[in-house]
Amino acid sequence: MTHFHTYLATAAVAITLAGAGTTAKADVTTLTFEIVNNTSGPLTLKRSGWDLSLAAPGFFDVAPYSEHAYEANYKTNFAYPRKTPATLREVIAYSNGNRECTFSTALKVTQSFGTFTPTLHSTRAASANSTGVEDVKCEAQVTEKTDEAPLNYSVRFSMG
Repeated sequence: MTHFHTYLATAAVAITLAGAGTTAKADVTTLTFEIVNNTSGPLTLKRSGWDLSLAAPGFFDVAPYSEHAYEANYKTNFAYPRKTPATLREVIAYSNGNRECTFSTALKVTQSFGTFTPTLHSTRAASANSTGVEDVKCEAQVTEKTDEAPLNYSVRFSMG
């Protein structure tokens, strides 16, 4: 995992993925967000699918020329029988004045037959777009991942 000069904080966000087998236990997939601010002003989280009232004010903010990381936990179940791929998708947006980046990440899991448990095949993606009035450099990449369930991974989003 990437080491930061700032602290690693944890924000628990529970999301249930649609469709699951009835005989297997659920896992928790942890997604680590690493936010890098390469601008001279603070970054503020403008949009997400989370209930932000559960976090302290300013928890998601990123100081100028610094990094901040947090984790989100998602309830997942990769058990039989699944006819469609399990998909975890998250979209967040950070802004600094008239500049804004929209970041997205997705985990898609398909299954194939296994003796006692399904064999999982996962793909992860990350993307970034400048969506503010003023253009700004936005980058995204998957930085770390596990190949076994619960398929945890990290994404690094940078702005500026």
